[in-house]
Amino acid sequence: MSQLFSLTNAGAQELIDELYALPQTELQVEADAAGADFRSWVKSHFELSQTQVQYLDQVDQRWIEDAAEESKYFLENRLPIVLFKEQPEEPEGEDRGKLLDLDKKKESNYSEEDGYASSETLTYSISYPSIS
Repeated sequence: MSQLFSLTNAGAQELIDELYALPQTELQVEADAAGADFRSWVKSHFELSQTQVQYLDQVDQRWIEDAAEESKYFLENRLPIVLFKEQPEEPEGEDRGKLLDLDKKKESNYSEEDGYASSETLTYSISYPSIS
């Protein structure tokens, strides 16, 4: 996969759509790569500015490990992965901080009529805290 996608909500969805169109063996290679080195996987799939690369490189390793593990699982099982990226009000160069959230949601329900149903969604959020 050589195309780079924009780090936007739509760009992330395009990437997921393209990945999920792959045969399972090729998707598993992608899932394994995301799980093994999440930072490199992100850099090889998204158009990132030098500032964004520097930011990614300094993100706490524990968050990266969580993201790697969850991304691998969701990719190899073709489960929904969503990016919600807030647009900063200030120019990219003026750093007012970013907040990265990784939210895994699992829902299970049962009814006599419909039986058992289960779904999971992984959501990455990038937001910019307000300056007080």
